[in-house]
Amino acid sequence: MPLHRLQARIVVALETAVRWVARTPTLIVWSGVGISILVMVVAVALLYEGRLLVLARAADNQRNIAEVLERDLELNFQLYEASLDAVVKLLARPDVEAMAPALRRELIFERAGASRYIGSLVVLDAEGNIAIDAESEVPRPFNFADREYFSIHRTHPDAGLYVSGFIHSRLRNNAPTMVMSRRISRSDGSFGGVVSLAVDIEYFRHLFDHIEVGRQGVILLLGKDGAILMRKPYDEKVIGSTMAQTGRYESLPPGRDDHRIYPIRFMERDSLMSRRFLKNAPLTLIIVTSSEETLAPWHKRVIEFGGLFLLLNVGFVLTSLLLAAQLRRRLRAERELRLLARTDGLTGLSNRRSLDKILAIEWRRMRRAGHSLAVAFIDIDWFKRYNDTHGHQAGDAALAAVAGAIGAALQRPSDAAGRYGGEEFIAVLPDTDAPGAQRVAEGIRLAVDRLNLDHASSDFGHVTVSIGVACRQPQAGESVDMLVKAADRALYRAKATGRNRVIVASEDDAMTPSES
Repeated sequence: MPLHRLQARIVVALETAVRWVARTPTLIVWSGVGISILVMVVAVALLYEGRLLVLARAADNQRNIAEVLERDLELNFQLYEASLDAVVKLLARPDVEAMAPALRRELIFERAGASRYIGSLVVLDAEGNIAIDAESEVPRPFNFADREYFSIHRTHPDAGLYVSGFIHSRLRNNAPTMVMSRRISRSDGSFGGVVSLAVDIEYFRHLFDHIEVGRQGVILLLGKDGAILMRKPYDEKVIGSTMAQTGRYESLPPGRDDHRIYPIRFMERDSLMSRRFLKNAPLTLIIVTSSEETLAPWHKRVIEFGGLFLLLNVGFVLTSLLLAAQLRRRLRAERELRLLARTDGLTGLSNRRSLDKILAIEWRRMRRAGHSLAVAFIDIDWFKRYNDTHGHQAGDAALAAVAGAIGAALQRPSDAAGRYGGEEFIAVLPDTDAPGAQRVAEGIRLAVDRLNLDHASSDFGHVTVSIGVACRQPQAGESVDMLVKAADRALYRAKATGRNRVIVASEDDAMTPSES
């Protein structure tokens, strides 16, 4: 099919659909509701996608924060480990051992002094006493043989770098700290002591202070024993306690997947959590951000755009309702105009134009079916006298009452009645023979008679009608006018023979002038 023909057909189909929709008020309303629902579904989908995007960005941001903190911690711990290694290597050199105590102390701690946040750095002898003190030329009189890290190095030559859990420092007035240590071995391999370096937890506090996790966010650093070494926001009361002991935190997810973002309940809030296990230190870094804070901009967007979409949809539905109401009024007006075009405004029966159309249609239908068509020509007796006596308003009322009686006397849905003109009416009786038409006409006459409308100028004292009936089986080449004229002639005979009666036309009725 050529493209231009296809386009033309599409245009015609769309125009037909639009016209069909435009003429169905209910469909307009449901279309408006359907479109509104569709728009809302799209809006909800877009907003939900925006929510997922916000959460994904928050997870990426949290992952980046965790990586930054992890790199900083690992870098500093590598520096601390290098400082310990440097002290151990210097102590193993005979030339250093032969130096004067003050010079040896300065040489040993020269590199370590460049490292920040070292709380204390001491060399312990085999009995656990301080042999060399980085902070004092005269070693302070403390013994650390009871410390776990000292015992580990004494009994395990291959312990390597050892990082303690949370302890209170004896050298710093019980300040919370964490100790990194290495074994000192003599030339024969025997235990010669320990080099210990205490990390000041202020380092962690300073590090965390530069990280933004929101007002409800939390950063935790846990030692190998699960004790909290540092927390942001800082709370001195929880330092040194385990998470379970504080009573503030729910259980953490199991496993060691340290590159995953966990959606959890944290401090009775929906949160996102990132957990990292440091590679060169027994430390666990936990970063928690509040889902409520994370989604706050999204919630604001939902309120703004959701309200806008809702307002637009309500306006759209209201517009659809208004259009439907307007269309209903228009269709009602069109129906009324069509009805006025078909009916007589005074009597409510079909008017002359509509009656002629009904007669033509039924004539053709009866001819095709081979059945008879009957017509009853009805005229109100002495109606001119009635108008002269009672006035035209009363005459109009009488016409309406007679029309009502005629309509009530017609029993079948296929029967029809109309005002032929003035005080004349015609009843169309399809598929009816002469006796049947006579019975219907007699019913009409009696119905009008029972109205008992006062008519002083009538010989009967009340309003009556004369009826002429004609019945014929339509033949090819004939017109319905023949049937109407025959009924009119029968009506003339009814009037001529005394009125208020029904006369059935005979086949050989001749055309004679009629008068009322």
